[in-house]
Amino acid sequence: MNFLTLLAEALHSLGKNKIRTALSMLGIVIGVGAVITLVAMAQATKTRVEQEIARMGDDWMFIGTWGLPRGGVRKADVARRPNQSRDDAVAIMRECPAVRAATPSNRMQLQVKSSYSNYSTGVNGAFPNYHDIRRWGVIAGRKLEDADEISKRPVCCIGQTAARELFGSVNPVGEEITVKSARFQIVGVLDFKGQANGRDNDDLILFPYSVFQQKIAGTEISETILAAAQHHVPPSVAEDQIRRLLQQRHNIREGEPDDFRIFALSEPMAAREASSAEFEWLLRMIAGVSLVVGGIGIMNIMLVSVTERTREIGLRMAIGAGTGDVLLQFLIEAIALCTLGGIIGMFAGWMFCVILTETRGYETEFSYQVAGIALSFAFATGVFFGFYPAWRASRLDPIEALRFE
Repeated sequence: MNFLTLLAEALHSLGKNKIRTALSMLGIVIGVGAVITLVAMAQATKTRVEQEIARMGDDWMFIGTWGLPRGGVRKADVARRPNQSRDDAVAIMRECPAVRAATPSNRMQLQVKSSYSNYSTGVNGAFPNYHDIRRWGVIAGRKLEDADEISKRPVCCIGQTAARELFGSVNPVGEEITVKSARFQIVGVLDFKGQANGRDNDDLILFPYSVFQQKIAGTEISETILAAAQHHVPPSVAEDQIRRLLQQRHNIREGEPDDFRIFALSEPMAAREASSAEFEWLLRMIAGVSLVVGGIGIMNIMLVSVTERTREIGLRMAIGAGTGDVLLQFLIEAIALCTLGGIIGMFAGWMFCVILTETRGYETEFSYQVAGIALSFAFATGVFFGFYPAWRASRLDPIEALRFE
């Protein structure tokens, strides 16, 4: 028999037991649908983490005191030179080759006034390289520039949350705000950053450090530095250079505790990325198990089918069908069951992804590549789990098969 004849015979045999055929395919449908849905959820989670890393950056770090104890008192209670964080930041840029940028950072929560509204928001003073360190561009206007810092220009860039609260739908670029009786012109609107660790990163107004200290901070000194590693340089190398430099500048002897703390963002970001990868692997395993279970169901049904059709097999072999023809016919039936179930499961998985996203708000990322792989795996499942029943059918003795009741 040629292949088309065998295929027609296989489909005819499956059509004679429609309910059993449908129930047999159900395991594959569920398996393929689960693969597509769970992988889509895992891929969406992975993409979200990657986007957050790209948006926030993973090569920068905080350097600060954060109430470190030393000599029985908390560091926040110890008098510090007002420009220590600024001088340290400049020294870090000058003497740490693994660091591409560093800035003092002084953040306060203050009432800000515009021509349209009053709003309490975070105000932050930093060098213009803050944009580079935080990978923070602008969607309108321009970034802060070195000339703004040197000339102490009364300008600022505003985050999107603060812009919405202070100006509503009005374009804030060119508008003025008042902070502690000092007026500043908005020259740029910061790009979207979103929330992290419970903080709205867009609820912020960024000022040049020099004018911020002079007109806003006053005696409120900065104890925080932000630094970013050179591109393609591990953040740990930059962190080690910064630690050695600050120990030298702060006259910390060997064996004494540091009077500063370094928090590298690469560590939690790497942990989140690893967690996302483990989550994706777990979902793939669960989906794979469901597909294997469906394949075992196909094998069981095909074994039952061989038993039920023993006389038919004997008759076919008696009128000239070879063992290869019988094996191929039952193998085609198993493959047809799995492939058709895979196609239905692929569309079911796609529809379920849409339903999850539209009605439940779950993020999913449907992948045609994954759908193709799942369909190929369904085909392979038919070959793998259908071979033994087909082989068993082909090994029947025609005379014994004809005598079977």
